[in-house]
Amino acid sequence: MVALVNWNNEIRYEVPDNQFKTPTQVSDIQAAVRQAYEQAQRVTVVGAMHSTTECTMGTGTVISMKNFNRVLDVDKERLTVTVEGGVTLHQLCGHLKELGFQPPVILEYGNFQIGAISGTHANDTSVTRSAQFSSFVLGVKLVTPSGELMEISESQNAEYLPAIRSHFGMLGVVYEVTLRIFKTQPLHISFQVGQIDAFTENFAAELQALKADNDQVFGMLFPNTGELLWQCRKFLDPAVPRLSSPTAWLDSIESKNISLFGSLILPLAKALTALRPSAEVAGLILQATVGLPLKMIRHSRYIIDPCDRAVIYAADDPDFDFYDWVFPEGKWCDMARAFLQLSRQFRRQRDFTLPLPALIYFIKQDQESLLSRSRSANMMAIDPLYPDPKEPRWKEFRLAFNEVAVRHGGIPHINKTRDGAIGHFAQTEDQDSIRQFLAIRQQLDPKGLFLNDYFKTMFAKYIQGA
Repeated sequence: MVALVNWNNEIRYEVPDNQFKTPTQVSDIQAAVRQAYEQAQRVTVVGAMHSTTECTMGTGTVISMKNFNRVLDVDKERLTVTVEGGVTLHQLCGHLKELGFQPPVILEYGNFQIGAISGTHANDTSVTRSAQFSSFVLGVKLVTPSGELMEISESQNAEYLPAIRSHFGMLGVVYEVTLRIFKTQPLHISFQVGQIDAFTENFAAELQALKADNDQVFGMLFPNTGELLWQCRKFLDPAVPRLSSPTAWLDSIESKNISLFGSLILPLAKALTALRPSAEVAGLILQATVGLPLKMIRHSRYIIDPCDRAVIYAADDPDFDFYDWVFPEGKWCDMARAFLQLSRQFRRQRDFTLPLPALIYFIKQDQESLLSRSRSANMMAIDPLYPDPKEPRWKEFRLAFNEVAVRHGGIPHINKTRDGAIGHFAQTEDQDSIRQFLAIRQQLDPKGLFLNDYFKTMFAKYIQGA
């Protein structure tokens, strides 16, 4: 048996050796899919298994694309790159960096496989262009659920392109991806520190100032103190010479988010969680230990190559839990206040504190994919984190957060929002877009081979006999 485990050890399942496929050529994929088709057997494609939901859990045949790991072509004139589906983001960044290019969206987790994130909610943060990786997909080649080859691009089967950018493994096996790229631009990093109350009271002006001065903005909201940290990123003209940054020592660790998070907050939160102090004591410790670094980091300035952000994480490294929801900008302030109120309630009534900050990022309105979380508006995230995924009170908090999030127009992340995505995504997302996606899915996969139990439950009200 082959044991498959996701990144934070919360999702585990076994696959019989003869049903776990690691193809090396397209004909191998076709043979595996055709056999499953003839036997009416489910098929699941797995990538890096970074997801914290059961969306990658499968029965029947499971296909790993790890051997499809070649960068096939870089078109310097058209600014495109074509890769096999198993190429990692780290590998792609390394290849493009040598040529003076960068992917359009660079997430900090270099383990991601391009075939997977070509059709999921994978995103960074951006206030000037789309933050969703899939929006820059120009075309794919896939093995359909009947074992045939199909190209979907702007020139072939273009009507399927918005659906394939949301494939989530439900439309077949993506074995080749063509992606928009950009010429490399250095990324200047600076920081702002404030209080959430001041930000929400002057939201329109504060938001306008962040967008006017930056290309990307990434935030951390500390629920125990109300402090708010913004990491401000701006692309620079590479032709303009610059002096070496006095804080260049931060560059190597910035790629794992910012140094405050990776080097201080996360280890401290894990240590506190292991000691299990009361919520009151934990809050006092966090207030005392985080305040000084926040005062120091606001003076930091440095420049990085964006390609260096996509680092490979060891299998036992990222063992915390995300809980990612996005909200329309116009509703974000009320949701932020509701989140802080919920955090205070859990500290008082359940002796439970969130030792990690909630992450904030921006996703511009984007209709390039049918299941885009920002089809209707510019969105801002509130993404609580917790260092111990198995803590029962963390699950209680997630379930309470779900109900508050839905009331404020929130949309969960299919790959990252346990309990929430499967129960709420289909009722919060654009209903017509879901119907369009599922109609295409049914057309390509009438036997439902690529529809696992997670997605059957998520879309139950739309799927006959689910």
